[in-house]
Amino acid sequence: MKKLLIAIIVMVPILVEAQQPKMYLKLFGGVNATTLVYKIEDVDNDVLAGWQAGGGFRIHHRKVFGEIDFVYFKQGITFSPREDDELSIEEDINVHLRGFEIPMTLGYVPVKKPLYGCFLYGGIVNWFSMKGSLEYQGEEIIFKPKEVHLHFYNLGARFGVQIDVAMFNFDFSYTIGITNHFREKARTNSHSLCLNAGLLF
Repeated sequence: MKKLLIAIIVMVPILVEAQQPKMYLKLFGGVNATTLVYKIEDVDNDVLAGWQAGGGFRIHHRKVFGEIDFVYFKQGITFSPREDDELSIEEDINVHLRGFEIPMTLGYVPVKKPLYGCFLYGGIVNWFSMKGSLEYQGEEIIFKPKEVHLHFYNLGARFGVQIDVAMFNFDFSYTIGITNHFREKARTNSHSLCLNAGLLF
């Protein structure tokens, strides 16, 4: 009887601890690509590519988890001179956009083992435009979002999957824009792919 009582006393705290939510800190970086689809006739899509870096918090409890991240990103596109352009340019124009985003996601954990796990998630992304730059003929021009008709704030819906391998985290996501990217009446849809690799603490 004493052995059973001792076993219960030892096991109860372990079981209670196992049911507690676990919080992880994340640091990560990666690459991204965004396609801007203009709902205007005879206007081609633009594809921007770049990188991002950030950190965040993940809270995991049994088969569900929630996460919030804080990410700085930079994207760019190059416009080359063409004969049919209305705007006459002699050299390439390099445009760089910078921003800050706060993804807030919830998800399901189909697999969770001591050394690996799989996390499926969805949520929203709060996207804030920062100052960008334009490079032409060796000169750099800094511009604010409103000066190029960009919204300061945009909202997106994100879906993705994360894979944990020991302390390493790999995250692949797709984001579709909910709000219009530009301050124009014509609709501009955005579609973004993002790949991150990071560390869990």
